[in-house]
Amino acid sequence: MDQITLSLADLISQFFRRTNILDRNEKMCYGVTLTQHYVIEILYKRDSGLTMNTISRTMGLAISSLTRIINVLVRDGIVVREPSEQDRRKVIVRLTEKGKDLAQKLQNCTQEFWRRVFSGIPETKKKEIVQNLKLIISLLEKEHKSCCTKK
Repeated sequence: MDQITLSLADLISQFFRRTNILDRNEKMCYGVTLTQHYVIEILYKRDSGLTMNTISRTMGLAISSLTRIINVLVRDGIVVREPSEQDRRKVIVRLTEKGKDLAQKLQNCTQEFWRRVFSGIPETKKKEIVQNLKLIISLLEKEHKSCCTKK
């Protein structure tokens, strides 16, 4: 692997670690973990609710892990589980009013966090960053192999 690719991989790893730490710190003041926040965010975008399988696939989490997360959110009154009207074997998870209020606060918090971060970037560079991130994301979406599959 060439030096530029190694440097880019290292920078992206640093970026993810740093943003996860900062993002987690931003959400902790609302009493939720980063993973709980992601579930809340996904549900907030779909007011009609989602099945456990859909949430699991979207987040890349095993159903057993997601079940533990959802159990805590149910206990705290943030989400409810309801049987699907189309298929009683399926469970729909949706936000409660308390959950919607929390989701809006978390969304505002996230927007403010990124506003502060991006305020230090010149406008001319922002468009360039957006284009480059879109390129990286599209390449990541095409990549299905991991080092684990080579064993």
